[in-house]
Amino acid sequence: MPNKTPLLRMLFLVMFLIIILVVFSTRKTNNVEYNPSDSFFKKHIIWQHNNKAYTLLLHSFAINNSSISAYSVKLDTIMTFAILNPDLNFIYNKLGNVPYTPEQCIKCHNAK
Repeated sequence: MPNKTPLLRMLFLVMFLIIILVVFSTRKTNNVEYNPSDSFFKKHIIWQHNNKAYTLLLHSFAINNSSISAYSVKLDTIMTFAILNPDLNFIYNKLGNVPYTPEQCIKCHNAK
């Protein structure tokens, strides 16, 4: 009968490492805190489209291949606009280094 002790040790070691990695990764993702009173979450830009102006929250911008989405304060909804490269460069310059992902902002600002 073969000795299964090394195999069991290896199995327990691998299970232990997986548990440690899972715990570490969940703690790491939960460390991101958002302070709703931070001035960054109140910044907005005026976006002009088809001779209309929209007040959009800067932190809510989601950039796709040929369109952008952002939360309109006045209309209380997510707006989507087609964009060109110069507009895209303008938005990237305005955003700078943003400490968030657009998916996190969509959780607070839902389309109605």
